[in-house]
Amino acid sequence: MNKVSIIRGIVKLYFVGALVISFIHIVTAAGKTGLSGYEMWVTPLMIDGIAIIGMIMRGPEFSKRTRAIGFRTQIGAGLISLIANVYAADSVGGVILGVAVVALFLFSEWLSDNITTAEDDKRTERNAKARSRRAATKTPTRTRKPATRTLKAV
Repeated sequence: MNKVSIIRGIVKLYFVGALVISFIHIVTAAGKTGLSGYEMWVTPLMIDGIAIIGMIMRGPEFSKRTRAIGFRTQIGAGLISLIANVYAADSVGGVILGVAVVALFLFSEWLSDNITTAEDDKRTERNAKARSRRAATKTPTRTRKPATRTLKAV
């Protein structure tokens, strides 16, 4: 197991931890609004579940349009989740925790999307050099010389 795998594992643990805390907060917020029983427990699935669907829709295998829809979906569900996480609080510390949970969720997602290895850097550099060599060896296209006129002295 290398350091990159360890970091990716820790990021996933943070992501899951934030999801669990958000789940509990949303259940609490749902209870405060008068929901009870199963209604409280399905609310986080409806909110954070949609946020996760939006996150998945932003993957590179989807079209630009789908990625844009996924981004908007994730932002909308994320805002609702933030509101529920803050509403669940009974103190200033709880409000801070509610905001921190949503921020941690977003930050851990950003981290997981941006973790690259030194090998990734080397591969990018090799590809750039190969493109540069190909561009340098291409035969230049013919360009017309601009017509020049000579002016005669009068």
